[in-house]
Amino acid sequence: MKAVIVAGLLMCVSMVGFSKGNIFVQGKDRLPVKAQNFINHNLEKERIVYVRESRTLFLRKEYLAVFANGLKIEFDSDGDWIDMLSDKKGLPQNLVPENVWLYVKEYYASTNVMEIEKKRKSVLRVLLSNRKEIFFDSEGRKMNMEV
Repeated sequence: MKAVIVAGLLMCVSMVGFSKGNIFVQGKDRLPVKAQNFINHNLEKERIVYVRESRTLFLRKEYLAVFANGLKIEFDSDGDWIDMLSDKKGLPQNLVPENVWLYVKEYYASTNVMEIEKKRKSVLRVLLSNRKEIFFDSEGRKMNMEV
């Protein structure tokens, strides 16, 4: 009896794991409206190379928009950004919250913001070009969690 239950659980887990397929599409029309508005407002001149739609383990949709300039933005199913990453020269200033930008330019003037990730709704993790991580609260105040 235990073997049947374990086999059933393994089958369910594997079905969920295999159903996490990625869908690659052209353009931003597959993104949630809120994500489209974010891109239109902040990145109107940038060209999207592709959008990847995927499902998490709990079957929530996530979207990754990859731009020609190397910028990558991940959105949740509601269209809120989760992570912004630039492999090349850093994130544009208009994507970085103002308090975060001012802090980085005051204390790390020769660096660029390479990535911003929402760790939780109230914590931002910022990765600088010198590989230093800094954490900020939702108001843009630095938290004492430097790595």
